[in-house]
Amino acid sequence: MPKIFITNKSNHPQVFEVHGWNHNLNITVKPHSTSTLSAPDKSSGAIIALHDGHEGEQAEITFNGFGGNDFIDISNIVGAGGNITIQQEGDNSTRKGDPLFMQHLNTAWHKANQHTKDELKGSVFTDGKGNVHRIGPIKDHPKLESFVRSFADGKTYIGVGAWGGSPGNKNDNNQSSAAHGTKNS
Repeated sequence: MPKIFITNKSNHPQVFEVHGWNHNLNITVKPHSTSTLSAPDKSSGAIIALHDGHEGEQAEITFNGFGGNDFIDISNIVGAGGNITIQQEGDNSTRKGDPLFMQHLNTAWHKANQHTKDELKGSVFTDGKGNVHRIGPIKDHPKLESFVRSFADGKTYIGVGAWGGSPGNKNDNNQSSAAHGTKNS
């Protein structure tokens, strides 16, 4: 049976919504710790980080799906507030996501002109020092999507991939491509 390892590299506990496994119960991963979930073949779901009670970056996983392949991707379409990556265990070539997403976001934010910041008001949330601590749903804000693409295009699933007859964004489609077949079955 495949396993999902959720590692928190931050200095604070991180709450994750779990969809599809763990009886759909949230988990909290302690700082610098790893939690493990069991996930049967042919199952799918998502692990979604919560920031200030808002959904953020998410890992989407299907084990032994179409053609026997596993499908994994990282998505920021519902928001972000941290760094997240995903890969099949022991296979760095399958890694997806940007391990420095928030650092890149903050660099871009501090370089942005006032007009850009004004356009993103209500979708970029900063702390008292002007650093971004989370962003809202990219899927609801085309200007936020353009801003995030300026530093993360091709590193994470940002907008809309091929879905419902739309060809989607090529880089987002690549982020959703199949990994190797299930290794633990």
